[in-house]
Amino acid sequence: MGRVRVAFGLLVVVVGTAWLLGGPDAVRSGGRWTLALLPYVLLGLGLLLLLRAAVPRGLLAAPLVLILGGALWAAYAAGWLGGAARFWPGLIVLLGAAIALGGVPVATGTGNDGPLRHYRSVVLPLRPELVTEPGTGLRRITVASYLGDVRLRLADVPFQSETVLDTTVEVLELDVTLLFGSVAIELDHRCAVVKGDVTNALAVHFADQVRVYATTDIYADEARTELPRRIQLNVIGVGGTVAIRSR
Repeated sequence: MGRVRVAFGLLVVVVGTAWLLGGPDAVRSGGRWTLALLPYVLLGLGLLLLLRAAVPRGLLAAPLVLILGGALWAAYAAGWLGGAARFWPGLIVLLGAAIALGGVPVATGTGNDGPLRHYRSVVLPLRPELVTEPGTGLRRITVASYLGDVRLRLADVPFQSETVLDTTVEVLELDVTLLFGSVAIELDHRCAVVKGDVTNALAVHFADQVRVYATTDIYADEARTELPRRIQLNVIGVGGTVAIRSR
């Protein structure tokens, strides 16, 4: 709710500023312009999702540059960009928004290097380095992917320990939020997955090598000795995929 409240507050600020500077006509004009632009935004997002699904990783930049360049050229030729005086400032604004919203991992030492980690990807891919201090392990990772792409390599990352029926196991809580994004997780062969609150169950895909258990009790009875590492998985959101594989 915090992000929703911030977004709503920014929207109110924008509307209020337009009303203050241009009167009611500016608000109505901005609303009509937004409604006219919305179909193209949805089309662009859909095209991005199709490209990401069809084009191998590492080859996506070229088609995106060609499509974006052609779309900007067509919009400029049609007069939609208001001439060169508005074209370059608008392009700079879009570039700044992409950088600000994109998934950039937080540098070590800035509060995201302890047992609790938070990562977010908006459109841009995110590959965080999950480094921990010697003798410590991760307790919880929160991941949000909004039309983005996140890759988590957990195979060599220690988790925090707890005792289950006189057996010491490593446990990590993994909370995933999706909005037509993707999250890929790599585990080691000694790690099991326990389903927690998996609201968007259709989006979760497990490789054949991954051992999955419905509850913590079943895991404790059947696999705590054989698989001394466990991930408690929670997934919410709309669309997107969570792919879990074991190496």
